[in-house]
Amino acid sequence: MDEYKEDARVPHVSREAFPAERVDVYDHIMETRKLEFMAELFARMAHSPGALEAVASVGEHVRFHSVFDEVLREMIICTVSKEVGNWYEWTHHIHRMPDDMRAVCGTPAAEDLPAPVGPALRFSRIVATNGKVDDALIEEIRASLGDKGLVDLTVMVGYYQLVGTFCTTLHVPIEDSIERTPMPD
Repeated sequence: MDEYKEDARVPHVSREAFPAERVDVYDHIMETRKLEFMAELFARMAHSPGALEAVASVGEHVRFHSVFDEVLREMIICTVSKEVGNWYEWTHHIHRMPDDMRAVCGTPAAEDLPAPVGPALRFSRIVATNGKVDDALIEEIRASLGDKGLVDLTVMVGYYQLVGTFCTTLHVPIEDSIERTPMPD
């Protein structure tokens, strides 16, 4: 965990400190994500209510309205988080999948899993590291997830790259209640 700094560069914004005329944004995030307390990621982003609303809206789509089942979604999130060095999201999502998938997540073995998982994770790694995705991989994803899945996957990778940049740049702290699970090498 030495690579991820948690000395927050912006303070936590509580609901009480959030602009009263925009508190619906704060409440919507709490409700849609079924949170008991505001996640540090959003509590730090709350300094800009417009950014918080826009970013959380994209996150809501990729987490709750995309074509992915829960395990594939969590594996994509962890793959991107590993590639961009985002311990915050890794620790929030790695525990949300079965043990067998958790054991291979973020490793080359994950990309060998049958479609749609393996191709989606290969795509996620390549895009998260600014690599070039070849036509064969696009067609493999399209064959298993359709055009909607290809678009949702691309948006999801971009969203978690954005969140990774935010967390690592502003040193968003991981909540004490979240177990720090190491990323694979």
